Amino acid sequence: MEHKEAEHIGEFFFSEMAGKGIDPQKQWDEIFSGWIAKIEQEKQSLNLFELKLWLEALEEFCSSTYLEKLVFRHQSDPECNYDFHVLTFHLVSGRITALLKELDFKKDKYFINFEEFIVDKVLEESMNQPFAYLRELYAPESWFNSFRIFLHNFKNITAEILRNDAVSQRAFTAIKKLYHKELIGNPILLTLLKKQFIPQMDKIFQPDISRIFSASKDKNLKKVLGIFFVLAFRVLKINSFIEANISRSKNLEMAVPLVLALRKNVGHIMAYCEGTVAKSLTDSGKEEKALKEVLAVFKNLELESKKIFEGEFALYFSPLTNKNRKRKLLKNVVVISEMAVQELIEKVARLFAPEISGAAIFENYISRKQKSIEVKKKLIKLHTKIGDYFAHKGSLAASEISSDINQFMETDLNYLLYKDWNEFLSHAAGLNRASAPAEFDPALRAFYTFLTKTLKEIVSEKK
Repeated sequence: MEHKEAEHIGEFFFSEMAGKGIDPQKQWDEIFSGWIAKIEQEKQSLNLFELKLWLEALEEFCSSTYLEKLVFRHQSDPECNYDFHVLTFHLVSGRITALLKELDFKKDKYFINFEEFIVDKVLEESMNQPFAYLRELYAPESWFNSFRIFLHNFKNITAEILRNDAVSQRAFTAIKKLYHKELIGNPILLTLLKKQFIPQMDKIFQPDISRIFSASKDKNLKKVLGIFFVLAFRVLKINSFIEANISRSKNLEMAVPLVLALRKNVGHIMAYCEGTVAKSLTDSGKEEKALKEVLAVFKNLELESKKIFEGEFALYFSPLTNKNRKRKLLKNVVVISEMAVQELIEKVARLFAPEISGAAIFENYISRKQKSIEVKKKLIKLHTKIGDYFAHKGSLAASEISSDINQFMETDLNYLLYKDWNEFLSHAAGLNRASAPAEFDPALRAFYTFLTKTLKEIVSEKK
């Protein structure tokens, strides 16, 4: 039986590893590809995507100056408490551990363990140290299992640190270094982290999109469209994990690294659209009006990104934001980014297949146009109510008007364009600061004028 294991190990990895003389990097790439193929065969690609996402999210979490500014905006440097950072690390390491368990190859009498195979076929052949010495360095257990053991101990350490009243920057830096020291000693996870595209994980199961891609005769355009759709659908996948974590987890901190990963990926697609995609579509000879609409949506994505990362997500870290409000803000992050990217995908798809609709591409899809009709009705209702407040003094309380405005902010503000969204927030803040009728009424009149102008613009856009 043991002879059979060694003889057929190539079948397990979907690739025969040649003996000596092969470049170690090429050999490693083949082994890695075989491992990915095995993951796909066992229908674990989504778990692998999530593992890669968490690893990338932690890298963003560890290095983000943007996050540092948000967290410590209301603190002076000597008071900086990194307990939020350590708690998030503590929680995420638990999820990574669970995914590693799902993805690890199980030892049994038929299969040689993944690491043992690496030691036999790569390390022994490409390093000068004798094999016996390598056995001392690499325990006969999988790298996944080794990393799980580390994470178990790591969680115990972070739990003890969190018992303190405050966590210093020095302590958090030590935590990061400890984590990275273990990570860089794990080649399979490092390779996973470094790969920008993995075909088995980046497949798009959408027939309409696949047909657009397949129909393109221009090889360069096909490549550009392929990368565009992969990047766009990746954002939607990240959103699904953010949504799952804020729905099922009582610890909202878990979602923060994922939002940072979302920010990075939205940045990638914005840069790619504004440069490569815009040029390729312009050179493709598409009808000018349709092309202008697509380019306008590219620009709109940048504004929607500001809504998220300068607005909703920034408010998450305000000391005045309670847990329920934090959850709503994270849901807003998902709604805004999903709506923007779905519109982006639909517009590009319709450039090549005008008959395609967002409803056909996405399940439960509501277009921005449909949503704007609903928002218009609510704005008209709000506008009328404010008009009644001034026309029939005393018939409505100022608190009732404020309540309606806040309700709109909670449910429908996300669907306004960036310029209207920003101005709405500015007027709402002014109304909240007004403590007496002498201050409230002028602020409300200014808001009423803004609503009048916004409704006129919405009507003119329909024509």
